[in-house]
Amino acid sequence: MRLSAAFSLALFATSVAAKEISHDGGNLCGEDADLRTTHPVLCEMLDALQADPEGLADSLKQFARQYGLLVGDKWEFPVRHSEFPAPTTSSSQQLPVVFAHGMGDSCFNNGMIDIGKHTSSLLDNVYVTCIPTGDTQAEDTTNGYFLSMDASVDVFAAKVAMDPKLTNGFHAIGFSQGNNVIRGYIARYNTPTVHTFLAVNGVNAGEGTVPGCFPNKSVDLQEQFQVGGFCDLLLEQASRRAYTEFAQQHSFQAGYWRDPRRKEQEAYYQYSQLARWNNEGPQNKNETLNANYAKTSKFVWVKATEDSMVWPKEGEQWGCPDPDDPFTHILPMNETEWYKEDLFGLKTAQEAGKNYFETFVGDHLQFSMQDFNRWITTYLKDATVADELNVSMA
Repeated sequence: MRLSAAFSLALFATSVAAKEISHDGGNLCGEDADLRTTHPVLCEMLDALQADPEGLADSLKQFARQYGLLVGDKWEFPVRHSEFPAPTTSSSQQLPVVFAHGMGDSCFNNGMIDIGKHTSSLLDNVYVTCIPTGDTQAEDTTNGYFLSMDASVDVFAAKVAMDPKLTNGFHAIGFSQGNNVIRGYIARYNTPTVHTFLAVNGVNAGEGTVPGCFPNKSVDLQEQFQVGGFCDLLLEQASRRAYTEFAQQHSFQAGYWRDPRRKEQEAYYQYSQLARWNNEGPQNKNETLNANYAKTSKFVWVKATEDSMVWPKEGEQWGCPDPDDPFTHILPMNETEWYKEDLFGLKTAQEAGKNYFETFVGDHLQFSMQDFNRWITTYLKDATVADELNVSMA
Protein backbone atom coordinates (compact mmCIF):
# COMPACT_ATOMS: atom_id res chain seq x y z
CA MET A 1 0.00 0.00 0.00
CA ARG A 2 1.25 3.49 -0.83
CA LEU A 3 1.51 5.85 2.10
CA SER A 4 -1.83 7.53 2.71
CA ALA A 5 -2.45 11.26 2.91
CA ALA A 6 -3.82 10.39 6.35
CA PHE A 7 -0.19 9.89 7.38
CA SER A 8 0.28 13.60 7.81
CA LEU A 9 -3.17 14.51 9.07
CA ALA A 10 -3.19 11.77 11.68
CA LEU A 11 0.02 13.26 13.06
CA PHE A 12 0.63 9.98 14.78
CA ALA A 13 3.66 8.34 13.20
CA THR A 14 7.11 9.89 13.55
CA SER A 15 8.12 12.03 10.59
CA VAL A 16 11.49 11.32 9.02
CA ALA A 17 11.65 14.79 7.51
CA ALA A 18 11.26 16.46 10.88
CA LYS A 19 13.94 14.31 12.47
CA GLU A 20 16.47 15.13 9.75
CA ILE A 21 16.35 18.87 10.46
CA SER A 22 17.76 20.47 13.57
CA HIS A 23 15.69 23.13 15.32
CA ASP A 24 15.70 25.39 18.34
CA GLY A 25 12.09 24.82 19.44
CA GLY A 26 10.99 28.44 19.11
CA ASN A 27 7.86 28.03 17.00
CA LEU A 28 4.12 28.27 17.53
CA CYS A 29 4.17 25.46 20.07
CA GLY A 30 6.81 27.31 22.11
CA GLU A 31 7.22 25.88 25.58
CA ASP A 32 3.57 24.85 25.82
CA ALA A 33 3.83 21.37 27.29
CA ASP A 34 0.16 20.60 26.63
CA LEU A 35 0.50 21.39 22.91
CA ARG A 36 3.65 19.33 22.65
CA THR A 37 1.95 16.41 24.37
CA THR A 38 -1.23 16.65 22.29
CA HIS A 39 0.49 17.41 18.98
CA PRO A 40 4.04 16.01 19.24
CA VAL A 41 4.71 15.47 15.54
CA LEU A 42 2.96 18.65 14.39
CA CYS A 43 5.02 20.66 16.90
CA GLU A 44 8.20 18.93 15.76
CA MET A 45 7.40 19.76 12.15
CA LEU A 46 6.62 23.38 13.04
CA ASP A 47 10.00 23.56 14.81
CA ALA A 48 11.63 22.29 11.63
CA LEU A 49 9.66 24.79 9.55
CA GLN A 50 11.07 27.71 11.52
CA ALA A 51 14.62 26.37 11.68
CA ASP A 52 15.09 25.44 8.02
CA PRO A 53 12.04 26.01 5.79
CA GLU A 54 13.95 25.31 2.56
CA GLY A 55 15.35 22.07 3.95
CA LEU A 56 11.96 20.92 5.14
CA ALA A 57 10.34 21.87 1.82
CA ASP A 58 12.97 19.84 -0.05
CA SER A 59 12.31 16.82 2.18
CA LEU A 60 8.58 17.14 1.59
CA LYS A 61 9.13 17.42 -2.16
CA GLN A 62 11.31 14.31 -2.22
CA PHE A 63 8.69 12.48 -0.16
CA ALA A 64 6.04 13.51 -2.70
CA ARG A 65 8.24 12.44 -5.61
CA GLN A 66 8.85 9.04 -4.00
CA TYR A 67 5.13 8.39 -3.80
CA GLY A 68 4.19 9.76 -7.21
CA LEU A 69 2.49 12.94 -5.99
CA LEU A 70 4.30 15.42 -8.27
CA VAL A 71 1.98 15.90 -11.23
CA GLY A 72 3.70 15.90 -14.62
CA ASP A 73 7.05 15.12 -13.02
CA LYS A 74 7.69 12.09 -15.25
CA TRP A 75 5.78 13.12 -18.35
CA GLU A 76 7.58 13.76 -21.61
CA PHE A 77 6.64 17.26 -22.74
CA PRO A 78 7.73 18.65 -26.13
CA VAL A 79 9.28 21.64 -24.36
CA ARG A 80 10.14 21.84 -20.68
CA HIS A 81 9.87 25.11 -18.76
CA SER A 82 11.82 25.95 -15.64
CA GLU A 83 10.46 29.40 -14.81
CA PHE A 84 7.23 30.22 -12.98
CA PRO A 85 4.79 31.13 -14.36
CA ALA A 86 5.05 29.31 -17.65
CA PRO A 87 4.73 31.69 -20.60
CA THR A 88 1.18 31.69 -21.95
CA THR A 89 -0.78 34.12 -24.07
CA SER A 90 -4.23 35.60 -23.51
CA SER A 91 -5.44 36.30 -27.05
CA SER A 92 -7.77 33.28 -27.09
CA GLN A 93 -11.49 33.73 -26.44
CA GLN A 94 -11.38 30.59 -24.31
CA LEU A 95 -11.76 31.11 -20.59
CA PRO A 96 -8.43 31.12 -18.73
CA VAL A 97 -7.44 28.14 -16.59
CA VAL A 98 -6.23 28.11 -12.98
CA PHE A 99 -4.45 25.16 -11.35
CA ALA A 100 -4.14 24.21 -7.68
CA HIS A 101 -1.50 21.62 -6.80
CA GLY A 102 -1.56 18.73 -4.36
CA MET A 103 0.31 17.83 -1.17
CA GLY A 104 4.09 18.11 -1.44
CA ASP A 105 3.90 19.70 -4.89
CA SER A 106 4.31 23.36 -5.85
CA CYS A 107 3.32 25.71 -8.64
CA PHE A 108 7.08 26.39 -8.96
CA ASN A 109 7.89 22.74 -9.77
CA ASN A 110 8.65 21.85 -13.38
CA GLY A 111 5.78 19.37 -13.64
CA MET A 112 3.14 21.94 -12.71
CA ILE A 113 4.72 24.57 -14.97
CA ASP A 114 4.83 22.16 -17.89
CA ILE A 115 1.30 20.84 -17.46
CA GLY A 116 0.09 24.44 -17.43
CA LYS A 117 1.82 25.21 -20.71
CA HIS A 118 0.54 21.93 -22.16
CA THR A 119 -3.02 22.83 -21.16
CA SER A 120 -2.66 26.20 -22.84
CA SER A 121 -1.59 24.50 -26.07
CA LEU A 122 -4.73 22.34 -25.99
CA LEU A 123 -6.93 25.44 -25.67
CA ASP A 124 -5.61 27.72 -28.40
CA ASN A 125 -2.87 29.19 -26.21
CA VAL A 126 -5.29 30.44 -23.58
CA TYR A 127 -3.94 32.12 -20.45
CA VAL A 128 -3.10 29.46 -17.83
CA THR A 129 -1.72 30.00 -14.34
CA CYS A 130 -1.08 27.99 -11.21
CA ILE A 131 -1.87 29.90 -8.03
CA PRO A 132 0.53 29.14 -5.18
CA THR A 133 -0.32 29.74 -1.54
CA GLY A 134 3.26 30.83 -0.91
CA ASP A 135 5.54 33.28 -2.67
CA THR A 136 8.47 30.86 -3.07
CA GLN A 137 8.78 27.18 -3.90
CA ALA A 138 9.64 26.39 -0.29
CA GLU A 139 6.76 28.41 1.15
CA ASP A 140 4.28 27.04 -1.38
CA THR A 141 5.32 23.48 -0.53
CA THR A 142 5.24 23.84 3.25
CA ASN A 143 1.99 25.82 3.20
CA GLY A 144 0.42 22.67 1.73
CA TYR A 145 0.98 21.15 5.16
CA PHE A 146 1.00 23.96 7.71
CA LEU A 147 -1.41 26.59 6.37
CA SER A 148 -5.03 25.78 7.15
CA MET A 149 -7.59 25.06 4.45
CA ASP A 150 -9.44 28.31 5.13
CA ALA A 151 -6.25 30.39 5.13
CA SER A 152 -5.14 28.70 1.90
CA VAL A 153 -8.46 29.60 0.30
CA ASP A 154 -8.07 33.22 1.41
CA VAL A 155 -4.62 33.43 -0.21
CA PHE A 156 -5.94 31.79 -3.37
CA ALA A 157 -8.90 34.21 -3.53
CA ALA A 158 -6.68 37.25 -3.02
CA LYS A 159 -4.38 36.21 -5.87
CA VAL A 160 -7.34 35.51 -8.15
CA ALA A 161 -8.69 38.98 -7.40
CA MET A 162 -5.34 40.58 -8.23
CA ASP A 163 -5.04 38.91 -11.65
CA PRO A 164 -6.87 41.05 -14.25
CA LYS A 165 -6.88 38.15 -16.71
CA LEU A 166 -9.24 36.26 -14.38
CA THR A 167 -11.76 39.06 -13.91
CA ASN A 168 -14.40 37.49 -16.18
CA GLY A 169 -14.17 34.02 -14.71
CA PHE A 170 -12.04 30.95 -15.27
CA HIS A 171 -11.87 27.17 -15.31
CA ALA A 172 -10.17 25.54 -12.31
CA ILE A 173 -8.25 22.26 -12.19
CA GLY A 174 -7.28 20.69 -8.89
CA PHE A 175 -5.00 17.79 -8.12
CA SER A 176 -5.51 15.82 -4.89
CA GLN A 177 -5.85 18.26 -1.96
CA GLY A 178 -5.58 21.21 -4.37
CA ASN A 179 -9.25 20.47 -4.97
CA ASN A 180 -9.98 21.52 -1.40
CA VAL A 181 -8.53 24.94 -2.17
CA ILE A 182 -10.68 25.34 -5.28
CA ARG A 183 -13.77 23.89 -3.66
CA GLY A 184 -13.28 26.23 -0.68
CA TYR A 185 -12.95 29.17 -3.07
CA ILE A 186 -16.19 28.18 -4.79
CA ALA A 187 -17.98 27.81 -1.46
CA ARG A 188 -16.72 30.98 0.19
CA TYR A 189 -16.04 33.36 -2.72
CA ASN A 190 -16.70 32.31 -6.33
CA THR A 191 -16.31 35.84 -7.63
CA PRO A 192 -14.72 35.88 -10.17
CA THR A 193 -16.61 32.72 -10.94
CA VAL A 194 -15.26 29.24 -11.58
CA HIS A 195 -17.04 28.13 -14.75
CA THR A 196 -15.86 24.50 -14.83
CA PHE A 197 -14.23 22.72 -11.90
CA LEU A 198 -12.16 19.70 -12.96
CA ALA A 199 -11.37 17.80 -9.75
CA VAL A 200 -8.74 15.10 -10.23
CA ASN A 201 -8.58 12.66 -7.30
CA GLY A 202 -9.88 15.28 -4.90
CA VAL A 203 -10.19 14.70 -1.18
CA ASN A 204 -13.68 16.10 -1.65
CA ALA A 205 -15.45 13.99 0.94
CA GLY A 206 -12.52 13.95 3.35
CA GLU A 207 -10.00 11.32 4.42
CA GLY A 208 -11.59 8.60 6.52
CA THR A 209 -8.87 6.31 7.82
CA VAL A 210 -5.14 5.97 8.48
CA PRO A 211 -2.30 3.92 6.98
CA GLY A 212 -2.70 0.21 7.52
CA CYS A 213 -6.40 0.61 8.18
CA PHE A 214 -7.85 0.87 4.70
CA PRO A 215 -10.66 -1.75 4.82
CA ASN A 216 -9.29 -4.97 3.40
CA LYS A 217 -11.64 -7.62 2.03
CA SER A 218 -9.03 -10.29 2.66
CA VAL A 219 -9.29 -9.88 6.43
CA ASP A 220 -12.13 -9.96 8.93
CA LEU A 221 -13.33 -6.34 9.01
CA GLN A 222 -15.02 -6.81 12.39
CA GLU A 223 -11.66 -7.87 13.76
CA GLN A 224 -9.77 -5.12 11.92
CA PHE A 225 -12.00 -2.36 13.32
CA GLN A 226 -13.10 -3.88 16.62
CA VAL A 227 -13.47 -1.51 19.55
CA GLY A 228 -10.15 -1.47 21.38
CA GLY A 229 -8.29 -2.85 18.36
CA PHE A 230 -5.25 -1.34 16.66
CA CYS A 231 -7.19 0.52 13.95
CA ASP A 232 -9.67 1.81 16.51
CA LEU A 233 -6.70 3.16 18.48
CA LEU A 234 -5.16 4.86 15.45
CA LEU A 235 -8.45 6.44 14.41
CA GLU A 236 -9.02 7.68 17.94
CA GLN A 237 -5.56 9.26 18.07
CA ALA A 238 -6.01 10.82 14.62
CA SER A 239 -9.34 12.37 15.55
CA ARG A 240 -8.19 13.61 18.94
CA ARG A 241 -5.28 15.38 17.32
CA ALA A 242 -7.10 16.64 14.24
CA TYR A 243 -10.24 17.83 16.02
CA THR A 244 -8.66 20.69 17.96
CA GLU A 245 -8.48 24.39 17.16
CA PHE A 246 -4.69 24.23 17.02
CA ALA A 247 -4.57 21.41 14.48
CA GLN A 248 -7.28 22.95 12.33
CA GLN A 249 -5.32 26.21 12.24
CA HIS A 250 -1.88 24.72 11.57
CA SER A 251 -2.46 21.55 9.56
CA PHE A 252 -4.08 21.60 6.13
CA GLN A 253 -4.72 17.85 6.31
CA ALA A 254 -6.48 18.09 9.68
CA GLY A 255 -9.05 20.27 7.94
CA TYR A 256 -10.26 17.39 5.78
CA TRP A 257 -9.92 14.56 8.29
CA ARG A 258 -13.40 12.99 8.42
CA ASP A 259 -13.63 10.15 10.92
CA PRO A 260 -16.61 8.05 9.72
CA ARG A 261 -17.50 6.62 13.14
CA ARG A 262 -20.55 8.04 14.86
CA LYS A 263 -18.73 8.47 18.16
CA GLU A 264 -16.52 11.15 16.57
CA GLN A 265 -19.33 12.92 14.73
CA GLU A 266 -19.85 15.73 17.21
CA ALA A 267 -16.14 16.56 17.31
CA TYR A 268 -16.08 16.60 13.52
CA TYR A 269 -19.05 18.96 13.40
CA GLN A 270 -17.49 21.25 16.03
CA TYR A 271 -13.94 21.57 14.73
CA SER A 272 -13.67 20.52 11.09
CA GLN A 273 -13.31 23.12 8.36
CA LEU A 274 -14.65 20.53 5.91
CA ALA A 275 -17.79 20.10 8.02
CA ARG A 276 -18.42 23.85 7.81
CA TRP A 277 -17.99 23.89 4.04
CA ASN A 278 -20.38 20.93 3.79
CA ASN A 279 -22.96 22.50 6.12
CA GLU A 280 -22.77 19.30 8.17
CA GLY A 281 -24.04 19.38 11.74
CA PRO A 282 -26.70 21.52 13.41
CA GLN A 283 -24.29 24.42 14.02
CA ASN A 284 -23.18 24.66 10.39
CA LYS A 285 -25.90 26.24 8.28
CA ASN A 286 -24.69 28.82 5.78
CA GLU A 287 -26.89 29.41 2.75
CA THR A 288 -24.20 31.54 1.12
CA LEU A 289 -22.26 28.34 0.48
CA ASN A 290 -25.17 26.98 -1.57
CA ALA A 291 -25.59 30.22 -3.49
CA ASN A 292 -21.90 30.36 -4.37
CA TYR A 293 -21.82 26.70 -5.37
CA ALA A 294 -24.70 27.31 -7.77
CA LYS A 295 -22.67 29.90 -9.71
CA THR A 296 -20.40 27.21 -11.18
CA SER A 297 -21.66 25.73 -14.45
CA LYS A 298 -19.90 22.37 -14.53
CA PHE A 299 -18.24 19.96 -12.12
CA VAL A 300 -16.08 17.07 -13.33
CA TRP A 301 -15.25 14.52 -10.63
CA VAL A 302 -12.36 12.19 -11.53
CA LYS A 303 -11.80 8.97 -9.56
CA ALA A 304 -8.79 6.62 -9.58
CA THR A 305 -9.95 3.00 -9.50
CA GLU A 306 -7.00 1.86 -7.35
CA ASP A 307 -6.54 4.96 -5.22
CA SER A 308 -4.47 4.14 -2.14
CA MET A 309 -4.18 7.71 -0.87
CA VAL A 310 -7.83 8.70 -0.48
CA TRP A 311 -10.26 6.52 1.47
CA PRO A 312 -12.87 5.94 0.46
CA LYS A 313 -11.91 6.54 -3.17
CA GLU A 314 -15.64 6.93 -3.86
CA GLY A 315 -15.33 10.23 -1.99
CA GLU A 316 -13.62 11.61 -5.08
CA GLN A 317 -17.12 11.46 -6.56
CA TRP A 318 -18.93 12.41 -3.34
CA GLY A 319 -19.64 8.97 -1.94
CA CYS A 320 -18.98 8.45 1.76
CA PRO A 321 -18.92 5.71 4.44
CA ASP A 322 -22.29 4.68 5.81
CA PRO A 323 -22.20 6.04 9.39
CA ASP A 324 -24.03 2.91 10.58
CA ASP A 325 -21.53 0.55 8.91
CA PRO A 326 -18.60 2.72 7.81
CA PHE A 327 -15.95 0.17 6.97
CA THR A 328 -18.03 -2.27 4.96
CA HIS A 329 -20.61 -0.06 3.20
CA ILE A 330 -19.81 3.00 1.11
CA LEU A 331 -22.79 5.12 0.16
CA PRO A 332 -22.95 6.38 -3.43
CA MET A 333 -23.37 10.11 -3.86
CA ASN A 334 -27.17 10.06 -4.19
CA GLU A 335 -27.57 8.18 -0.89
CA THR A 336 -25.43 10.51 1.22
CA GLU A 337 -26.88 13.02 3.64
CA TRP A 338 -25.18 15.93 1.92
CA TYR A 339 -26.86 14.96 -1.34
CA LYS A 340 -30.33 14.02 -0.05
CA GLU A 341 -30.53 17.12 2.17
CA ASP A 342 -28.75 19.26 -0.45
CA LEU A 343 -26.54 20.61 2.32
CA PHE A 344 -24.27 22.70 0.09
CA GLY A 345 -25.84 22.44 -3.36
CA LEU A 346 -24.67 19.07 -4.70
CA LYS A 347 -28.21 17.80 -5.40
CA THR A 348 -29.20 21.06 -7.06
CA ALA A 349 -26.14 20.78 -9.30
CA GLN A 350 -27.02 17.18 -10.19
CA GLU A 351 -30.61 18.05 -11.05
CA ALA A 352 -29.33 20.88 -13.26
CA GLY A 353 -27.09 18.45 -15.16
CA LYS A 354 -23.89 20.07 -13.92
CA ASN A 355 -22.10 16.98 -12.57
CA TYR A 356 -19.90 14.78 -14.76
CA PHE A 357 -18.00 11.70 -13.66
CA GLU A 358 -14.74 10.31 -15.03
CA THR A 359 -12.66 7.33 -13.96
CA PHE A 360 -9.19 6.14 -14.87
CA VAL A 361 -7.59 2.80 -14.05
CA GLY A 362 -4.71 3.31 -11.64
CA ASP A 363 -3.53 4.80 -8.37
CA HIS A 364 -3.68 8.33 -7.00
CA LEU A 365 -2.69 10.93 -9.64
CA GLN A 366 -1.34 8.21 -11.94
CA PHE A 367 -3.43 9.28 -14.92
CA SER A 368 -1.98 9.35 -18.41
CA MET A 369 -1.42 12.34 -20.65
CA GLN A 370 -4.08 10.86 -22.93
CA ASP A 371 -6.56 10.87 -20.05
CA PHE A 372 -5.70 14.46 -19.22
CA ASN A 373 -5.93 15.63 -22.83
CA ARG A 374 -9.37 14.08 -23.16
CA TRP A 375 -10.66 15.77 -20.01
CA ILE A 376 -9.40 19.16 -21.16
CA THR A 377 -10.78 18.96 -24.69
CA THR A 378 -14.08 17.42 -23.57
CA TYR A 379 -14.98 19.73 -20.69
CA LEU A 380 -13.02 22.97 -21.11
CA LYS A 381 -12.66 23.44 -24.85
CA ASP A 382 -15.80 25.34 -25.83
CA ALA A 383 -16.51 27.70 -22.91
CA THR A 384 -15.57 31.28 -23.77
CA VAL A 385 -15.30 34.59 -21.94
CA ALA A 386 -18.49 35.74 -23.69
CA ASP A 387 -20.33 32.67 -22.38
CA GLU A 388 -19.28 33.41 -18.82
CA LEU A 389 -20.31 37.06 -19.12
CA ASN A 390 -23.74 36.01 -20.38
CA VAL A 391 -24.15 33.66 -17.42
CA SER A 392 -23.07 36.34 -14.97
CA MET A 393 -25.61 38.83 -16.35
CA ALA A 394 -28.47 36.32 -16.43
